[in-house]
Amino acid sequence: MLRVSLRNIAAHKLRLALSVLAVVLGTAFVTGSLVFTSTLKSTFDALLDQGTQDLSAMIEPEDPRGAGVPFEVADRALGLPGVEAVTPGVTGTVVLFNADGTPYQSGGAPSEGLEWVDPDQSVGSSDWISDGRAPAADGEVVLPESVLDNAGLAIGDPARVYTTSQGMIDVTVVGAYSSETDVGGYVGVGFTPAQARALFTDGENASNVAVRAVPGVSQEEMRDTLAAEFPGYEVSTGEEVKERLSAQLSTVLDFVNYFFVAFGLIALLVGTFIIYNTFSMLVAQRMRELALLRAIGATRGQLTRSVLAEAALTGLVGSAIGVLAGFGLARVIFAVLDAFDLGIPSGSLALTPMSVITPLVLGFVVTVFSAWAPARRAGRVAPVQGMRVGAASSEAGGGWRTSVGLLAVVSGVMLALIGTWQDTTRSGAITVGVGAAALIVGSFLVMPALARPIAGGIGRIIGAPFGAVGKLAATNAGRNTRRTAATAFALTLGLTLVAAFGTLGATTKESVSGLIDQGITADVIVQGVASQGPPTPLAGGIEDQIAGVDGVGDVAWLAFGFGQLGGEPQALAAAGGPVGELLEATVLDGSLEPQEDSLVVSREVSRDNGWTMGTRVPLVGPDGSESTLRVTGVYDDAQILGPFYTGIDVYERLVPENLRSTAIVLAKAAEGTSPDEVLAAVTEELADTPIATVQSKQQYIDVQSGGIDQLLTIIYALLGLALVIAVLGIVNTLALSVIERRTEIGMLRAVGMQRSQIRRTINLESTQIAVFGALIGAAVGVYLGWAFVSVLADSGLSETTIPWGNIGVVLVASAVVGVLASLWPAHRAAKTDPLEAISD
Repeated sequence: MLRVSLRNIAAHKLRLALSVLAVVLGTAFVTGSLVFTSTLKSTFDALLDQGTQDLSAMIEPEDPRGAGVPFEVADRALGLPGVEAVTPGVTGTVVLFNADGTPYQSGGAPSEGLEWVDPDQSVGSSDWISDGRAPAADGEVVLPESVLDNAGLAIGDPARVYTTSQGMIDVTVVGAYSSETDVGGYVGVGFTPAQARALFTDGENASNVAVRAVPGVSQEEMRDTLAAEFPGYEVSTGEEVKERLSAQLSTVLDFVNYFFVAFGLIALLVGTFIIYNTFSMLVAQRMRELALLRAIGATRGQLTRSVLAEAALTGLVGSAIGVLAGFGLARVIFAVLDAFDLGIPSGSLALTPMSVITPLVLGFVVTVFSAWAPARRAGRVAPVQGMRVGAASSEAGGGWRTSVGLLAVVSGVMLALIGTWQDTTRSGAITVGVGAAALIVGSFLVMPALARPIAGGIGRIIGAPFGAVGKLAATNAGRNTRRTAATAFALTLGLTLVAAFGTLGATTKESVSGLIDQGITADVIVQGVASQGPPTPLAGGIEDQIAGVDGVGDVAWLAFGFGQLGGEPQALAAAGGPVGELLEATVLDGSLEPQEDSLVVSREVSRDNGWTMGTRVPLVGPDGSESTLRVTGVYDDAQILGPFYTGIDVYERLVPENLRSTAIVLAKAAEGTSPDEVLAAVTEELADTPIATVQSKQQYIDVQSGGIDQLLTIIYALLGLALVIAVLGIVNTLALSVIERRTEIGMLRAVGMQRSQIRRTINLESTQIAVFGALIGAAVGVYLGWAFVSVLADSGLSETTIPWGNIGVVLVASAVVGVLASLWPAHRAAKTDPLEAISD
């Protein structure tokens, strides 16, 4: 029987290729995701190895948000026995400007200023001067070679660098440096130690101190020596630092991995229905062949195993090709990221057992599982069926199937509804998730019963202009409802996800826009450019410059510092100016205007911590200074203010003067001045501060909601893989359907049907199947999207917003996809020779 299976595959190479393709796409995406993240992990591990290869120990503050480690600790450590070199950690956020005056875009990579230390004296650095020289005086800097080229700068050129402590400074590029591993987009501006400390520290503390021991002294010995000398600081070995950083990196990369693999599994799930459909049709087409094998002595088990053997071979071949394609996909991803300088380090692809074995096993198991039901059906073929003429239909009764499907659909709808009523977001999301699974499974089971009335009805509407040809196409979809449903369901699943994500995304976008629109009454918003993710902080004092512009009325601003508030390390916002005039929040008690040593808190913080009006909350600054804040206001519905904030007087105690910055400035037009005039005036005033982004209220809203659009675009692109597989499923099913109905098509040709009419029939049949699947998917997706939005209502989502326009576009696109998917099968059907088909 194995020989029969192999010969059967060899005789139907096209059929094999169509089946293999569904497996290839799913496994390729899973492989590409695993290879991408494992390569990132190995490359970053290599960076960590280089950065810690000569690091013996690290001295850090016990509170990571504290003032840091005094420079005198570094000086004392250098004099200890066994210490060869010491490097204080001195870095800070900067923005480098290109030769044409525009900010250099670092993508997702850091853009930082640093203290340049000679490589021989530096600990944990693999950089070296490759051209020019090291900075020797204030105003001299060195840049990475790649940045120098991309920014249009050369050694000896003047340049401009923005720092949060001193604003824009003029520098001269005196050298270029290289690293063993290049990180695309990374900007590291090297200053002299004196200038770096003046720009990025309070003048007394470094963020940490790296120590290298002399040969022969172990990391543990160095750690113990430093811990004994400097009690009150956290001292770790170089290996411990490396393990900690590697664990943090793994957490981030695991999320990326799960995100991408999830879409790969969705693709495999869609492929499952295609493979199931394919083998169901193959069994139906080979009914006489299988019956004849039974008649000459083949057992039921042998027939079942022969079909499973074909599936196993399909799964192995498809998975193997998918693994190879996945490596190519990973290389393409890296090439694209590198082309856009998105901060991804370069390196060779990492080949791990997980990235090869996992997709191979997944593809094999999914394919065999998908073919299990058709294989069992093949084993139940009776010998007498060998006397039948023509291919038997793969249609089977399904009363129990419809009943179970209806029960699952009703259960899914009710569970999703119950989830929206539950008290906690977590329990509600779990209930809705279970309901979603039941609803999707139920839809698959009940769709054959819906195929005849709904798909047939769609077919009659679409086919009405085409007369008898359209009626014939509408009838064909109802002849084998299970096949129609299985073909359509691949598209249903994709459209369900698109509609659900689209509803969630549209609602989130509308909620964010509404909160900002209602919460900000300012006419002009000023922030730093987003050169590497969040907006770069503006230099302190810019609010005074804006307040001095003609036509500007009230000005308020926010800044951020760090401290221990109520015993917990916190990022603490500070507000200056008439906040209540420019931000519209619901004041529950007290006032939005911070007073001296006051704390204004949100309703959630007040409830969770028991902080009410007059409550005194202890505050410990980064330098260890202690003070007490008093709650003077409780508010609600003010997204931009965050959970709590204090006044500028507290901020000035927390942050040294040379490190102060401003996060955002809000300005309102004075009476008699239009907002457009103020926007133009502020823009002109800040023309010499290109780091500042001046926006109207609507522009600010558009930027904030634009991030949601970008995320949705990524999700839609990834879901597009599932839709591509669904389209291939339609192509596959129609191609096999043409083979199955070869005699029927020959008869139609014999009685006078033209080739163009045959093509049109297949086109219409494909279109109605695609629209049928898309309609079911859109309905299920919108309902699930509404349920998830309702569950997340406490997280700030407003009334459900359904993207009807996008859904309408997708439905129209589904009809177009149906036509395109049918072109090749329709062409094959039209070439059917009437006499040969009838003689079969």
